[in-house]
Amino acid sequence: MGSLGFIQESIGSWLLPIRTKWNDREPRVFSFENAKTIGIVYNVVNKDVHTQIADFATFLAQRHSGMQVSLLGFLDNPELEKCLTKVAHTEFYSEKDFSWSGRLLKGAALDFVKNRFDILLDISTETTYPVHYVQLSSVASYKVGRYIENDLRYDLLIDTKEDNSIAYLITQINVYLSKIKIKH
Repeated sequence: MGSLGFIQESIGSWLLPIRTKWNDREPRVFSFENAKTIGIVYNVVNKDVHTQIADFATFLAQRHSGMQVSLLGFLDNPELEKCLTKVAHTEFYSEKDFSWSGRLLKGAALDFVKNRFDILLDISTETTYPVHYVQLSSVASYKVGRYIENDLRYDLLIDTKEDNSIAYLITQINVYLSKIKIKH
């Protein structure tokens, strides 16, 4: 935690399972081979993290023709946006988009969670409430993120105990989602 106020995150964390209980998501397995839309949510910790994720998004779009990749970054410090390079379909959100009770009220994240992505990638190495909110609220078909003990919110869990870096997480996501074979 630590991105919103303590009380705001506490109330939001308590209410989030209730708010997302009747999410009309239709779970389905996808790989990079058969996915047409990918959403990437992440915490913009610094410029380097953003650049690594933006480069990965560009790589995916170029490697898999017809794939649309959308990025949604949480800015703990909105001033950071001024120094970030924007790739196509990049949006940002911040604590100003949340209510006092931790509910997302406005901004790009609202549209993002309603988008029925084939795959939603949570590329973050630590749990933050704003990223957790978007990940749980999303109606994406296949959700992928790092393994967190006693937390089964993803359809595919990536173990990062060996190396808890963004680069390692991206590499592992690429390896596993490139190897999955879908039988039609």
